[in-house]
Amino acid sequence: MVELLGTHCEYPECNTLDFLPIYCFHCEKTFCKRHGSAPDHSCISLQQTNLENSTSNSPFLPCAYSNGCKSQKSPISFTCSLCLKNFCVEHRHVDDHECPNRAQQQPMTHYASQTNKSEPKATSNYPTEKFVGTKNEALANKVAIMKLKQRAKGPVGVPMENRLHVFVEIDEGDGNNKRYPFYLSKLWPLGKGLDYLTKELKLLSANRIIILEREQIQLDLSSTISDLKQLHDADVIILRKT
Repeated sequence: MVELLGTHCEYPECNTLDFLPIYCFHCEKTFCKRHGSAPDHSCISLQQTNLENSTSNSPFLPCAYSNGCKSQKSPISFTCSLCLKNFCVEHRHVDDHECPNRAQQQPMTHYASQTNKSEPKATSNYPTEKFVGTKNEALANKVAIMKLKQRAKGPVGVPMENRLHVFVEIDEGDGNNKRYPFYLSKLWPLGKGLDYLTKELKLLSANRIIILEREQIQLDLSSTISDLKQLHDADVIILRKT
């Protein structure tokens, strides 16, 4: 069960299990903290592009690690939610930059025990990670999707290329809607996805429809998810009683 909490690094010579993996939006693979930056995993994008979208419009901030940091500058800097200082990928975790406020963070054993109960957490309960250097809209969208992919819960065994990552909102008619990060298999009929979400979110048995929030349209439950061209990664879908 513990392995389900993290993701194995896709760097060929590593395969380390990381509880906070890093998704590279250039090569679309997931890596541990040691191989998170493009140079560290020899990203193919370094040979194909000069990364204009991620460098020309964004300021670079130095890593605030007090003992010194030898990492190359990155167009994305992580702000620690505890000490509010900026760090590179290598030192983004509270233990890695020896955060003076890390005593405020719950231990991993508590996190694991809560997650093993298979109860999805609403997005409002997640610690906030602020991303610096995302003035470029396309880069900002990629970062948002990257964060969603790191946190989404979904069926085991679905390859990354077959996953659709969405925020799921439950509309019970009381105005107290919460959103949960999930991924579904693009090869499923949407109706199967609804059955899966109903079970995982422990919803009472009821007839429900799925609404695409962005366009306020009802989605066809008989359609295969990959055929729903109006549905994209990071969209919000609403589960609503009929």
